[in-house]
Amino acid sequence: MNGRERITCALRRDVPDVVPIFEWFVDATVGEALVGSGDIIDIVDRLDLDGVNLRPTYEKRFLDDVTFVDEWGMKRQLTGDVLPAVLESPIPDITRQRDYVFPDPQAPHRFAAIERALERFGDRKALVLNLRDGFSDMRDLLGYEGSLMSLLLEPQAYGELLARAIQYNLAVAAAARTRYGLDIVATTDDIANASGMLVSPHTYFERIGPHFRQAIQGYKALGYLCIKHCDGNVDAVSDFWVESGIDCLDPIDPSGGYTMAGMKAKYGHQICLKGNIDCTGALCDGSADEVAEEVRQCILAGAPGGGFILSSSNTIHRGVKPENFRAMLEALRKYGQYPHLG
Repeated sequence: MNGRERITCALRRDVPDVVPIFEWFVDATVGEALVGSGDIIDIVDRLDLDGVNLRPTYEKRFLDDVTFVDEWGMKRQLTGDVLPAVLESPIPDITRQRDYVFPDPQAPHRFAAIERALERFGDRKALVLNLRDGFSDMRDLLGYEGSLMSLLLEPQAYGELLARAIQYNLAVAAAARTRYGLDIVATTDDIANASGMLVSPHTYFERIGPHFRQAIQGYKALGYLCIKHCDGNVDAVSDFWVESGIDCLDPIDPSGGYTMAGMKAKYGHQICLKGNIDCTGALCDGSADEVAEEVRQCILAGAPGGGFILSSSNTIHRGVKPENFRAMLEALRKYGQYPHLG
């Protein structure tokens, strides 16, 4: 099997030839140390990861060396890590959200990252289209405080903007499916932390949940397999996400109190699981042997019966020791062979 086939097989809860692996992001400094390049395409290729995470491409207008405004009208600042920080959001008043114009979902440059990955990999790797299920778009468009306050104080306007955000993401997904045949989508909207939800479960189910279900079912109707990412403790909503049609839950976050064994017992008969090598623990400050043992235990818990993708518990960020990420990959190749995993 190639990488694309392994990832697809796992997402369908089948058994590939070996346990597959891919990461949302690998920090450039980690990539430079391991393969001599911070380019994610080079990193995936030279480390032989099975898939690559791809976001739509948005043009940037730089205001100085580190500050730019993107096509969403968001002012962002480069941080030295993978994701830039949002400095200013484009919708200061939710009641005027109808005046906001979303970027063109079908602009030719929107799919530059996909085209570049296809040129390098063809169908050898799984190309995972990283979109949203709404909550993170609202956070970016309104700012964290504005988003959470609008959710409570202006529920009608919030719902209208959230519905527009969902339709935008579905339009991008439809174009990528039609033009390039992509068939895996991931939504990486974090709505929890280690202690639980960022909003009350009641508010979530009343005002966000129906839009989440619409997003997932919309992706499914387009022919996508759907990975749902959220850090933290998601006990309040995980059943709902599974019922809404997700094919995979990520990252089975240790900081949220989860073990791969526990989640495999709870959901392994319904969905694929992705994770959960602790990117705040052994990957940062452990030894290579400790990382290898964590990988071994995670594979023993998650891999039997298929439906499992190994990864960190979030991303390979700047704090991860390059040698520990390499140890993680070497342990996967040592312990991740089917069929002895069952």
